[in-house]
Amino acid sequence: MTKNILESSEKQRKILSIRLYGEDDDCWLGYVEGYNPMIIQLRYFDQLGLEDGIVILQQDKIESIEYNSEYEKTYEYLINLRNSLDSSPKIVEFNNGDDWKIKYLSDLKKRNEVISFQINDDITIYGFVEEINENNFLINPIGQLGENEGNTIYKINDISAFWFGSKKCKLRQELNIWRMKK
Repeated sequence: MTKNILESSEKQRKILSIRLYGEDDDCWLGYVEGYNPMIIQLRYFDQLGLEDGIVILQQDKIESIEYNSEYEKTYEYLINLRNSLDSSPKIVEFNNGDDWKIKYLSDLKKRNEVISFQINDDITIYGFVEEINENNFLINPIGQLGENEGNTIYKINDISAFWFGSKKCKLRQELNIWRMKK
């Protein structure tokens, strides 16, 4: 059974998640480049779908191999998408007035793209700006794998920073579009 999975990954570049004993939250995500009864050579990828290197794993240290789940399918899409994440963000007019937060939110809402912002120098949220008034704004948060997480209202005064056009923002937006098409 394991041989068929490894062979499929090697021949078709199918993404696998390999979890080692004692590593509950971490896994190696990639495709097999070669294997034998003792080791697996895996080309692995980071959270942005970028190649991060090659790892040699001992087969007897592997607790589980996951494949064809939503997680692996999402990363297969992401890895194929990665080149489009390298483009520069569109220019946004600099806002230097006292109401700079509202102006940026308004500009970014019109662009209809995923932004990220920090609340009280602590929590970072990614999502689409849906509505804005003088005190609050409504955002549709987008999860790490592009999933919609419902709507949330935040106070504008709690914003401490904005990011837009970043690879992480583009990644979540592209994964969200992909999910909507499914």
